[in-house]
Amino acid sequence: MSIKMLGAAVAGLTLSMSLGAAAPAPAASVQQYYPGPGIYCFSGHSDCFPIAYSYEVYSDAEHTNLIGSGSDSCVQSGQMIFVTSPWLPAGYEVKTPMYVCSGFGPYLPPEW
Repeated sequence: MSIKMLGAAVAGLTLSMSLGAAAPAPAASVQQYYPGPGIYCFSGHSDCFPIAYSYEVYSDAEHTNLIGSGSDSCVQSGQMIFVTSPWLPAGYEVKTPMYVCSGFGPYLPPEW
């Protein structure tokens, strides 16, 4: 098939797909809602801060061979508070929340 014919076939496929029924809306689980993952908000969503995690990385899905571990650190630069994460090898990661990096220092929410 020549490139011109392939381009016309792709254009026709795109046109026929766009003239069809409307695409279904994405599932609600795909959308991210405020405050989002990795963020903890105190009452009323007015004060939100990042969550620091601890990590364990395994070479297998059964989590029997530990190949790396580490934890996040809280960093404050002026009014900004953010989390730095360790460099770990690729593998099967287990991520556990440790505490919230709040403006008042590390905070452990009572519901954890």
